[in-house]
Amino acid sequence: MTVDVEQVKRRHPIADAIAAHGVELRPRGGRLTGRCPFHEDRDPSLVVYPDTRSFHCFGCGASGDVIDFVRRAEGIGFREAVDRLGEGGEAQSPAPRSEPRPHRLTLDDRLILTAACELYHETLLRTPGIGQYLETRGVPTWVARHCRLGFSDGRLLVPYLKRRRLSLRRAAELGLLFADGAETMTGRVLIPDQRGSHCGWMVGRALDGRQEPRYRGLSLPRPLLGYERTRGHRRVFLTEGPFDWLTLVGWGLPACALLGTQPGRDTLRLLGRARSVVLVLDGDDAGREATTRLAETLGERARVVELPHAVKDVSELGVQPDGRETFFSALDEAERRARDVATAR
Repeated sequence: MTVDVEQVKRRHPIADAIAAHGVELRPRGGRLTGRCPFHEDRDPSLVVYPDTRSFHCFGCGASGDVIDFVRRAEGIGFREAVDRLGEGGEAQSPAPRSEPRPHRLTLDDRLILTAACELYHETLLRTPGIGQYLETRGVPTWVARHCRLGFSDGRLLVPYLKRRRLSLRRAAELGLLFADGAETMTGRVLIPDQRGSHCGWMVGRALDGRQEPRYRGLSLPRPLLGYERTRGHRRVFLTEGPFDWLTLVGWGLPACALLGTQPGRDTLRLLGRARSVVLVLDGDDAGREATTRLAETLGERARVVELPHAVKDVSELGVQPDGRETFFSALDEAERRARDVATAR
């Protein structure tokens, strides 16, 4: 069946669809801006253009029309996205935002992402100064190797993909390259999401404090970072950011990261497999609010670790001389509180 794309776009204003997926949009001139849901967007970089019925993220490069947004946000194909919007007819209620599942990546996608991950990892190991930077962030060399952390110098990915006969066009669609062929992750430390033997996603952290955005992800829905490493564990630790996650991994804990504070339907489903979930979110207002919501949702399975008041997050705690001891003391206290509540019942 032929789809009248223009009719779909007219009947389903792009701003409404984006807002329905949990993105708060604010007017700015004739445009709307908000935090992009496709990468760790600390500074709003998503711009919505109602006049042209389009969007563009100046952080990760994601762009397109309302159909493209729904495809990315829900990890579905063109036909499914059109059906979700009502195929040009009456609008349907959007499904809650969910993270992509590994099998949605094609074989070519997995080959491209894994090739980039391996290249960036080797680049990190031979680039002076990166290891020292990671050490200052509380990430020892063994964690960098274990988690396959990488670094992009901006010169090697295109020739490497060409040698491997992998699609540059698809690499750009995934968010590894800009339209002009430049690497999107140049000057960034890369934290990949490993799924078995392949890489399914990655986020880059800028080394230069003046480089914006500070975090840049791929043009794919965000995963529950590190979930594969928690499979089979009865107790799972849940935190916010990539470096918080690396800190917990360095302490030998089965951890995963939300990459934000808004868990989707699939995140809650995955967490439902653990007997207990230890919440280690940031100490700011957004982190505390998210902790409260998650604790209410998880019920008696939740354990809330209260970080010291002067500490923003677990990554910041990790670089302190007594950070590890402080954390495990707070963990013991969280377990004690949970036992007291269970006994009171």
